[in-house]
Amino acid sequence: MVFQIAYMSAAKPGLTEAEMHDILRASSKNNRRDALSGMLLLLDGTFFQVLEGEGETVERTYSRISVDRRHSALIRVLERDREERDFPNWTMGFEKLFHGDLGGDIQPVDAGDLTKNPNVALLQKQAPEILSFMRSLYASRHMRGAPDL
Repeated sequence: MVFQIAYMSAAKPGLTEAEMHDILRASSKNNRRDALSGMLLLLDGTFFQVLEGEGETVERTYSRISVDRRHSALIRVLERDREERDFPNWTMGFEKLFHGDLGGDIQPVDAGDLTKNPNVALLQKQAPEILSFMRSLYASRHMRGAPDL
């Protein structure tokens, strides 16, 4: 059994590419060490991250992430046990998008204070679909280790 969580948070205003690379480098190293997998989506300044692995290790990692000053207003939107991992070969996949990249009627989320944003409740309900979108995105780009859909 694999434990999986997903959370949203507001990226620090002015987060630089160098800081983003630092996050990804450290996450990949730590996740490899701790046998965790997952991915991180940055959409218009809002992070959506999935972490999966052994339950206690996922919770410990989430606790460490929650005090990182490069983001704020963490909201856990999904928590579940799974038979298998959604991202088995990714120590930390990453994609950066802007709402205009997605087309359709998707509106940007004001990341200023996610806890007061009325769109957050809707996004929490849509967390499984967001996770599915993330898997599809990586599979469509033929990323090494992309999960089967």
